[in-house]
Amino acid sequence: MKRYSAAVLGVGGVGKTTYIYRLLGLSLRPRTTLRPGLYRLYLNDREIDLVDVPGQAALEVARNFARTWTFYVDLMIYMYDLTDQATLYAIAEIHSALLDRGIQPYKNVVLVGNKRDLAEELGIFIEGDEIATAIGAQKIYYISALKDHISALYKPVEEVLP
Repeated sequence: MKRYSAAVLGVGGVGKTTYIYRLLGLSLRPRTTLRPGLYRLYLNDREIDLVDVPGQAALEVARNFARTWTFYVDLMIYMYDLTDQATLYAIAEIHSALLDRGIQPYKNVVLVGNKRDLAEELGIFIEGDEIATAIGAQKIYYISALKDHISALYKPVEEVLP
């Protein structure tokens, strides 16, 4: 079995913990993440450690990740809220803050726009092409961590990890 690690980073409220819980098949209702979490996902022939980092603001997320995770991850999943442009720009801030600390702790990067269901309902859909290019993301995914079928939620992990 191949072993990997993936970190899910973004500012507070974008749905990172909800996404991780759904990947794991947990029916718990997530609360604000106060401590770093490490969760193990078994997916096909892969064992994947998922890192959930606390923080409400971009610099806080970057600082918490830098303190908590001292070695590289195979996949960085940057997540933002499709209805809130500030959360997309926060991705660039987190990425820059990590680089400013001399940290480029990942081999692969994807950008995930979450809350697609809400974005469609409100008629607000903030695309992340420009930020994806700036952070070197290989792919962009638009999902609803709360409502999508699990197969759609696995794609950011399955399609990028070898």
